[in-house]
Amino acid sequence: MINNLATHKQQHGFTLIEVLMALTVFALISALAYSTLDTAGTGFKILSDVRLVQEKSGWVAKQLRKDMRYLTVAPHFPTPKAGIQSASQNIVPLRIKNDNRGDVELDDLWLLVREPGLQAISQVHYYIDEDTNHLIRESRLLLARDHIEAMRWDFGEIRSWSVEVWDRNANWRQDWNFNASAFVWPKAVRVTMIVDDNKTIASQRQWLMPVFPDALL
Repeated sequence: MINNLATHKQQHGFTLIEVLMALTVFALISALAYSTLDTAGTGFKILSDVRLVQEKSGWVAKQLRKDMRYLTVAPHFPTPKAGIQSASQNIVPLRIKNDNRGDVELDDLWLLVREPGLQAISQVHYYIDEDTNHLIRESRLLLARDHIEAMRWDFGEIRSWSVEVWDRNANWRQDWNFNASAFVWPKAVRVTMIVDDNKTIASQRQWLMPVFPDALL
């Protein structure tokens, strides 16, 4: 019986103060862990958004440079052929249309491109679809019949799309719309793309692409 009393004295529980201290320490550790994980989660989301923006802008830049590389002039035909779109000699190799809406640009860019793998010349059109705010690239063979639909590439949502050309007087211009007989080649084309409202380096990209008319004429 004496042994039982001694054992009973040794088996005591936690006091109320000890329990409160343990709960306090646990709450502090949980708060610190949550704060750390929340910060890490925000950081991963930012990195993911930046990666998506870079991938999107990379696709746009790659296609733009490719189109600029294969710029060409339209072939000359004395009269338009039946069932074929307007005479190609009236289509200039490069044309832009400015649409400025405050800090948002919705410009249009038209190019004549001899796309690799195709025997004929294509008319390429870059623009923002105002219904979806997506950047669209449409490509249609210059001498295709009217019922032939354009090939359409969707680069995703874009907030602003600005196109400028550098003229022979070293001035940047937002208009370049000549007829075929008076067309003048610019020195370079500058495109600025803003993906979202966060005007940061990650959301805004700009490309400067030289034009080499001597190799085209």
